[in-house]
Amino acid sequence: MKAALLKSLNHFEIENIEKPTPKGDEVLVKVKAAGICGSDIHKMQSEWKYQLPMVMGHEFAGVVEMVGPETKDITVGDRVAIAPLIPCKDCVYCKSGKYQLCDQYTMIGSHQYGGFEEYCVVPEENIINIGEKISFEEAAMIEPLAVSAHGVMGLAPQTGDQVAVFGLGTIGILSIQWLRIAGVKRIIGIDIDPFKLEESKRYGVTDTINPLEEDLEKRVFELTNGIGVDIALECAGSKITEEQCLLITRKGGKIGYQGIAYSDVLLRQKAFENIFRREYTLKGFWNSYSAPFPGKEWTHSVDFIESGKINLKDMISHRFKLEDIQKAFNLTVNREESYNKVMVFPNE
Repeated sequence: MKAALLKSLNHFEIENIEKPTPKGDEVLVKVKAAGICGSDIHKMQSEWKYQLPMVMGHEFAGVVEMVGPETKDITVGDRVAIAPLIPCKDCVYCKSGKYQLCDQYTMIGSHQYGGFEEYCVVPEENIINIGEKISFEEAAMIEPLAVSAHGVMGLAPQTGDQVAVFGLGTIGILSIQWLRIAGVKRIIGIDIDPFKLEESKRYGVTDTINPLEEDLEKRVFELTNGIGVDIALECAGSKITEEQCLLITRKGGKIGYQGIAYSDVLLRQKAFENIFRREYTLKGFWNSYSAPFPGKEWTHSVDFIESGKINLKDMISHRFKLEDIQKAFNLTVNREESYNKVMVFPNE
């Protein structure tokens, strides 16, 4: 079978490797669609720390091709998505149902071969049945949709809240859709990409701000009658926006950090003092899991896609065959043009 093997930073080679056979409770999935994650892009620049060669891809979906002898609920032909985290089940966090905090987890697509290949073996527990209505492209986006659900549910927005979302990439846009479902009144989308600002209006953003073109704090307080937003959600992973959250949130408000910090975050005195003077609640969100594994983030995602309340198809901006995966990563790593979700198709 064909697989895209990562040999060094942003260097992929398509090779024929042995097709795996599922053992025990494992399931062999014929991969129909696999997405490139924002974290994949950063790993290609300087952050890769796992063994090489490796088959990346932790956002993927497909059809069950074969099942191991100890599987119970999965059958050949099932249409499925994959939850990529394999928790140890033994650490204090796993035993308390906080699988996202597992001390010794394994990740499909980082520690073991993932979705950028024609067939992939995964544990039965990591299989999410998607039924017949959800497309494989949509199913491959359940992982980032569950990530965004984990953050929004953790912030518990109330009907009528005003929320600012920093970073209008995949996680930002998906979070906006969850916020809209929760009944948020005003959603302020903040980004420096004019294309993303305009596109965000399709998904529920009521107001947009480009901080390169106008004063962010001034504009936010104008929109919120001088009070500030009830919630600020950081999805950009920028040291600038990570501080700006502390400047635009109202007294007693909540701030959620979902974007990964790739450099030191140094706070000015005003921003830091706002944490206690305004009595903020600060929360961080890592991954997308809860108990029972993989959690309500995943089951809710399937339900809301199926009902049509979440729009995923319009978010896919680029599509590539497996043979062209290098072109796909060059596009994202080098930012050759504006993009949103980039999808790879291993069996087309």
